[in-house]
Amino acid sequence: MQDEQHDDRRRYPRQQMVRAILVRPNGHKLDSHLLDLSLGGARVTLPQHWSPQNGAALRLYFENGDAEESITLRGHVTRVGLDDIGVEFDPAQEADIRDLFASLGPRQ
Repeated sequence: MQDEQHDDRRRYPRQQMVRAILVRPNGHKLDSHLLDLSLGGARVTLPQHWSPQNGAALRLYFENGDAEESITLRGHVTRVGLDDIGVEFDPAQEADIRDLFASLGPRQ
């Protein structure tokens, strides 16, 4: 019951999904998977060989169906779990975030 109340208080609703992405915390691109996404941030699997700290800056790369181009979002780590991390997107990327949602297709 507490989780439902917590979800209701979220600023942005989450869309659950599993999708391969790349995470670049320190200049090296690492494989990861997107677990859920909102207009304010994302939850992704913890990339191997990286031990993030809260506040660590990173970039997330999402393929958008065009093999030549991906959507890149900047963010920072807000939560580190056992096998996933929470990421808050940096401000002033609204257009890129909306492009990302559009590339994912209609919400379920």
